[in-house]
Amino acid sequence: MCFSATASFAASVVIGAIGTITLASCNRPAERWLASVPLLFALQQLAEGFVWLSFTHSAFTAGQHTFTLCFLFLAWVVWPVLIPLAFYKLEPPGPRRTWCRRLIFVGTASALYATFNLLAKYPVPDIATCHIIYHTQKLYRHELFFVPHQTAYILATVLPMFLSSLKGVKVLALTNFCALVFCFYLFQYALPSTWCFFAALLSSMIYLILRRQRQPAMT
Repeated sequence: MCFSATASFAASVVIGAIGTITLASCNRPAERWLASVPLLFALQQLAEGFVWLSFTHSAFTAGQHTFTLCFLFLAWVVWPVLIPLAFYKLEPPGPRRTWCRRLIFVGTASALYATFNLLAKYPVPDIATCHIIYHTQKLYRHELFFVPHQTAYILATVLPMFLSSLKGVKVLALTNFCALVFCFYLFQYALPSTWCFFAALLSSMIYLILRRQRQPAMT
């Protein structure tokens, strides 16, 4: 498969339209956190589209670092906090809601460390075999925090979906997890870019999930 500016912009337009409809159709404030996910994924794909253009169009070269920071801020900082928070808001009181609340703290720790990385490591994008790789400087004792950070990130972005009692979320959770394993196996060197692309496409399922919640139960 090949990723490009065209793929990123096309995904941004389609998912952005779905995200706008999803957010506009919310009946409860608690739904807006989850409903905002497709729209934010659309913005993320838009940012990476401009990262692609910065390699081929001189008019966008000067903004490459800004576009990179926008993409990685959403990928590394926003998702580990927003995902558990969104499912926490929709979960009724009980053990599932308690675990989602705990995962908010896990995600916040991941996001804080990611923010430090963005500020201290100066990420630089590069193209390799039709994918974008984001290189960062290796700071002192980098390897000490790498695995805990990655573990916290995955727990915060994947586990809340498996914990959720919302109808249809388990399908999204399993598909998203399979996409993560697939990208890790084939595109580990470009994981932030490739997994986020698949996750952005999958986020369009949120509209169906929220619409299903509003349908009265059959008796």
